[in-house]
Amino acid sequence: MPKSPTRQLAEDHEYVLLVVGAMEAEAARMERTGTVDIARVARMVEFTRDFTDGDHHVKEESLLFPLLEERSTAAGATVSILLSEHEAARDCIRKVAEALPDAGGEDEERAATARAVIVENLRLYAYLLPLHIGKEDTVLFGLTEKLLSVQELELLAEEFEGLAATPGAAAALERHHRTAHELAREPVD
Repeated sequence: MPKSPTRQLAEDHEYVLLVVGAMEAEAARMERTGTVDIARVARMVEFTRDFTDGDHHVKEESLLFPLLEERSTAAGATVSILLSEHEAARDCIRKVAEALPDAGGEDEERAATARAVIVENLRLYAYLLPLHIGKEDTVLFGLTEKLLSVQELELLAEEFEGLAATPGAAAALERHHRTAHELAREPVD
């Protein structure tokens, strides 16, 4: 029997938080040094787009949230808030990605502006995500366990596992987990 869907999502949160910590550290380093490690920040963007959005949020937005909204208007209100937070997080990452090409450029004024955008949005993402994850861990997971039957929870867990069983998914997941650990332990000067 697969792990419960809430346990699977909670485990995803652990990797997301590793990268959030790396983002906070990188923003602090950028403020201290006035430089950006473009490759490191690009890895953060890639992780966030591929794992946080491309895997974790897919489980929530495509499978869990619609099921909860069917069960309860109260759950629908919670889902609406969580979806707006997903969009706010995506906006932060979009702004980082858009600014990254200019951050190391020759035009110092443009580069400084791009670095400021990156710092601001890494910090905002690092502020938003722990709060968002806290809501999911306490409110969303409680609603899930309360509103869904044992059979529905088992089916949802199997659907999550089915996503993980698609071709290439296991290798991608391993790569994302490795990236999260590498970013979390890479020294910042």
